[in-house]
Amino acid sequence: MKNGFSRFAVLASAALLSLAGCGGSGGGTFTPPSLPPPGLVAISISGIAVDQGNFDPAPTVDAGGMVWMSYSHVSVALSGIKLFETRLATTADGGLNWQDSGFLVNAATSLTLPAPNDVNAIANEVSRLVYNPFAVAAGADPWIVLWHRYLSVLSGVDTIRLFQHGWIGMKSGATATTLGNERKLFTGLGYDTINNSDPLGAPEYPLDTLEPAALGNCAVFSEPGVLPKNSGIYVSLLCGKATPPGKIILLRCDHAMGNCTYLGDLIDGSEANAVNAAYDGFSASELLRINGLDYLIVTPTLSPGDLYRGCVAYRITDIDNALIERNAGAPVASLVIPQRGDFNGACGYVEELTGSGIMISEAFFTEAPTFRLFATDERL
Repeated sequence: MKNGFSRFAVLASAALLSLAGCGGSGGGTFTPPSLPPPGLVAISISGIAVDQGNFDPAPTVDAGGMVWMSYSHVSVALSGIKLFETRLATTADGGLNWQDSGFLVNAATSLTLPAPNDVNAIANEVSRLVYNPFAVAAGADPWIVLWHRYLSVLSGVDTIRLFQHGWIGMKSGATATTLGNERKLFTGLGYDTINNSDPLGAPEYPLDTLEPAALGNCAVFSEPGVLPKNSGIYVSLLCGKATPPGKIILLRCDHAMGNCTYLGDLIDGSEANAVNAAYDGFSASELLRINGLDYLIVTPTLSPGDLYRGCVAYRITDIDNALIERNAGAPVASLVIPQRGDFNGACGYVEELTGSGIMISEAFFTEAPTFRLFATDERL
């Protein structure tokens, strides 16, 4: 779940990416939390088994003012491999309590393949659900969801993520609970073309080759943020490099998610040291429009291990040129939600979350559920 353990570690033999799974081993000093982070209120999701919990909150508001959320639900197969699926929920109290819709957007499929990788699964996480009010006039579906789909394997007790066998996927629909029409959108340098034999075929936007000067060293793209505007759909992505730090980039697509173009880099991972001198990366991007202003929310990270360290919001001053507010070249934070746990970040927000404020995730509790959502009561 936006897991920082060995995030974007290079496979030595192939210069491709793998990620140690939730609760698995990996670089970094990390003490799993036993208590909820101080000052935060737990968010509940009813209508679904607790299992290993929930992560990656991605709220949006429909035409009638109802607040929806896509989120990552975690469970464990009998084999021991962790399963990550994309689900939808709604809230009637401004975000403190949610009801699962019963609609499974992306199933976590457990596979059995020949040795040595005899336990495999298709993982679906870091989703971003969006209602697009400009879509119908443009002849497009008003609901879309983007997420990271990839292959994971069981290695001992750890679920290892093989990003070279993955991509940013998309589904669309007339309603939130009819999302379908799956597409393979964005890939990076690490994408293995063997996956072109997948029923979805080749990726529509192999960004490392379409924009080699700016994106040619992006081994994998993950953690999409999505903001629909009259001029198109803006997509932020984490560019994970073989040699960290990565960066948060910005694309603009039309309302059918076609004709996608690279606009620029919103912020580089090295600029996390402006939040704290020890931080050395950014993850978990999110795009928002609040009170008529555009914002980028990111989670600063700490190496080794890319440990999540809260959330930071930056005002976007010129979205078509991928510019955030700066002073003498340094990024200016509009809001900082400090670290309140050992792996605390990945935020989601819309103005209608009057009960929760900005939602934040915390991972790797010593007792189930090991992934949990919290209300910060912070607002932009």
